[in-house]
Amino acid sequence: MQYLKKPQQGISITTWIFLIAVTLFFVLLGVKMVPSYLEYHSMSTVLESIKDDPEYRQAPPKQLRKIFMRRIDINGIYDFDPKSLKIDRSKGKTSMVLDYEIRKPVAGNVEVVMSFHKEVDWK
Repeated sequence: MQYLKKPQQGISITTWIFLIAVTLFFVLLGVKMVPSYLEYHSMSTVLESIKDDPEYRQAPPKQLRKIFMRRIDINGIYDFDPKSLKIDRSKGKTSMVLDYEIRKPVAGNVEVVMSFHKEVDWK
């Protein structure tokens, strides 16, 4: 009966359940957060494209805001508050600041809060 002295190897069912629960939690977080990061990346790209377009160098802030909103609509971003975009024309330069926060419910009263900030300056 020498073979019974060898300890068992492997993980128990409770450890498996715990590992699966943790993995599912992070998958759920990813499902909730990735679309918001993709939207932010899209809006960031729109800001950069407006900055790089020489046609809009001297455009007034109202027109810049209209162009930005039209471009994010084209990219499929419909749930955006225009007040989160601040446009400043002073000291001989134009500054567009995108600063907003998104809250996504995860489960029950648990939410994920994501803050985004992008600033683009040009002369």
